[in-house]
Amino acid sequence: MPYKILNNIAVKDTSSVDLTSAKTSLLVITINKDTLKDAAFKALDKASKGFLKNSISSHLKDEGSSLLLPKVNGIEAESIMMVKALNADAPLHKWLGSLKSITKQANKLKAKDISLLLSSSLPEGKDIFWMIENSAKTIESNAYIFTETKNKTVKNPTLKKLVIYGNDFSGANLKKAKDSAKKGFAIGEGVNTAKYLGDLPANHATPKIIEKKVKAMTKDFPNLKVKSFNEKDLAKMGMGSYLSVSKGSDEPPRMMVIEYKGGKTTEKPIALVGKGITFDTGGVSLKPPQGMDEMKWDMCGAATVFGVMSTLARLNAKVNVVGIMACAENMCSAKATKPGDVVTSMSGQTIEILNTDAEGRLVLCDALTYVGKYKPKYVIDMATLTGAVVVALGRHASGVMANDQHLADMIIASGEESGDRAWQLPLWDEHQSCTNTSYADLANIGGGREAGTIHAAAFLSKFTTDYKWAHIDIAATASHSTPVKEGTGRPVPLISELLLSKKL
Repeated sequence: MPYKILNNIAVKDTSSVDLTSAKTSLLVITINKDTLKDAAFKALDKASKGFLKNSISSHLKDEGSSLLLPKVNGIEAESIMMVKALNADAPLHKWLGSLKSITKQANKLKAKDISLLLSSSLPEGKDIFWMIENSAKTIESNAYIFTETKNKTVKNPTLKKLVIYGNDFSGANLKKAKDSAKKGFAIGEGVNTAKYLGDLPANHATPKIIEKKVKAMTKDFPNLKVKSFNEKDLAKMGMGSYLSVSKGSDEPPRMMVIEYKGGKTTEKPIALVGKGITFDTGGVSLKPPQGMDEMKWDMCGAATVFGVMSTLARLNAKVNVVGIMACAENMCSAKATKPGDVVTSMSGQTIEILNTDAEGRLVLCDALTYVGKYKPKYVIDMATLTGAVVVALGRHASGVMANDQHLADMIIASGEESGDRAWQLPLWDEHQSCTNTSYADLANIGGGREAGTIHAAAFLSKFTTDYKWAHIDIAATASHSTPVKEGTGRPVPLISELLLSKKL
């Protein structure tokens, strides 16, 4: 089930076209100190009889400022948007924000396509190919509009094409530019796929419905292999911790395993494990009603796996990856697990469940034990696990904890490269005591109000001693409450960059 918005993204050299006669809904021109000397801009300005140049001097004073012009005589474009380029030392989020603003403007105009004329301005340390990739990724992912459950008020995306223009796109450079656009396009599609799954209301995205969508992926991507495990399968494997979460729900759990083998047969796979709580009431430890509707996004870890696997399949990436989507619904009923209950995990460790709202780690621990059968090179789990990470890092970065420093370093570096940032928190031996209890091998919460994010990771670390592992807490980054409630598709860009760059 791919969720692609644009039909295609093209890359062209300015010397091969006459932009004055290009039939496009929105022509975007990035302006810097060299623009007035650029042959393509000179031709456009000449056709406008100097109007563009005059508009720049009178309206575009500050970096990042923009000017939208309706139809300009002498130029075929329906609208022209001129954007003052940022300084090279501007942080990446501002560069990506500028591309996002262009896309939002195109949506407002109901544009069918964007023609983007890049300038020579680039973020510090980045090249033109980074800019092409991120233009494709950002425009594709921000063209997304959720429409699935709308009827009378539906507004479908109109944007269907992006053409990126630049200088010196010829020979090997043109091929590299096209490959960069293809990569960005595929990552943007993966972001949209994750957003779509997360944005679906919980009654439209139960574990069984998600199971159907995952199985349907193989029609579009036959290079993916999907296996699914129902509640009986989970019981046979001894996943008492996982099953304790879904006991109170009428919706049965499902664990989907997606295998992608694009690398050498001798290469060990990298494993991705995603928390997929399709709705989280908190169980008997009931959440307060305010904002509970946002708990439909408690499955964004699984949605990330879904999005990343579609990106890899789209690109025929040369990596081996296994993705696990651990889906369940956490409800409150007479059958539900109670605080103080003790369950046995797949690892054999018993767990005293002191808080049924700390359920994500109960699902993940069994999935993390299961994934060991693949003898993975690295394991990364992603989960909307703790509200504490929002307090610790705000909405800008995902939290990373790991038992392997190289893996943590590569995750952080990939976040910086992709603009999908993450930050490492410690996971010290001193934190392990938080799982101590008199009634089982470990408790699912501990430590009171202290270090909630780290204590959750400490619990998971008890199940990951056989391999190199990192936990990414995405509770702060996978969705937004303001200015509108929506999924972000994070950390699909980070994980995609990590895998595609072969940093591991």
